[in-house]
Amino acid sequence: MNRAAQMIAQTLLLLLLTEGGARLAEWIHPGGEDIVFDYAPYRMQRMVRAPWPLNREGFRAGALESYKGSFLVEFLGGSVCLGEGMNPGRPVPERLEEMLHAAGLAQARVLNLCQGGASSAQELAIFTQFGLPLEPQVVVSFDGANDLMHPRPIGDDEEANLPYRDAQMRAQFYGHHSWVAHLALARVASRLARYAPVTRVGRVTRAGGGVAREEILGSYLYTLGLTRTLAESRGALYTVMLQPTLHFAKPWSPEETIMWTRLRPGNGEEISRRAAALYSAAIPALGLWARGGDTQVLDLTRVFENTPEMIYSDSVHFSGERGYAMLSAEIQKQGLFREITRRYQEWERRTGKVGQMMPREVSWAPQP
Repeated sequence: MNRAAQMIAQTLLLLLLTEGGARLAEWIHPGGEDIVFDYAPYRMQRMVRAPWPLNREGFRAGALESYKGSFLVEFLGGSVCLGEGMNPGRPVPERLEEMLHAAGLAQARVLNLCQGGASSAQELAIFTQFGLPLEPQVVVSFDGANDLMHPRPIGDDEEANLPYRDAQMRAQFYGHHSWVAHLALARVASRLARYAPVTRVGRVTRAGGGVAREEILGSYLYTLGLTRTLAESRGALYTVMLQPTLHFAKPWSPEETIMWTRLRPGNGEEISRRAAALYSAAIPALGLWARGGDTQVLDLTRVFENTPEMIYSDSVHFSGERGYAMLSAEIQKQGLFREITRRYQEWERRTGKVGQMMPREVSWAPQP
């Protein structure tokens, strides 16, 4: 009995020392992530720290009430719309607002409601809670990659469109579920595991199988349809921008080839083939879905097809200013700016909020 008590005491002492060491390690070398998320009901996550200013709801935007009464363009999307990556420069929403003001649309505002990791389901939740009450005139879903590429083998998700219930979402974040989440040892171990070779191998082996293509596409288009119905119920123009990926219609630069080989040493070719196949199926499906209505679909997937230079920092995020500059030029080419200008003029006549400047043509073309 005494020996058993001694063993228990020694075990508890060892655990206390280990936990104390982990807390000391966290204090000396904190996590250091530039972008940190916390739990948010039904939208999966809320950004609480980032390299850019955040409003109180966790968006890369001003206070939401400051957008009321303006000609409002709202962007829904994930991290590519948000602007994550290796120094990617200004994302499309910021560039669009700058261009609208330069063209004389002084009362136009662009609200970035994007969140990292969001699929169309989370975008719909965000739009319903935050975007729709602001009465937007234009709603843009700048997405595709999280819906098409998250289900296995490209991501760890077991089903299309991340169909988590609220309790499941809450359980993804420290401090919102079990007592284990409060242990510094668990936090430090999880950070170390991200960089351990066994973790990368494990992710590769889990990549087998996957979700049926029809399920992925059907879920994506269904949720886009709900967002479109809500936007059009308020008289807003609804536009879908299908974002590009490294794995479709781009010649890889030597740097991108090395990058992807390091990211996915075991099944990179398989993932690339599957991503290309998903995009090949999504493009005509999205076009067919949009027929018979006023929905604009901007296919951005071939923007980089003649660009052998370094654009990507991974599958979808950019490295440097070139990516967003080229996307912005393509968006202008496909006519969104002209349609926004036309609607802005109608909005001025309808509301009597006539600005001091007449709209004029400006260019989004990237600098050589």
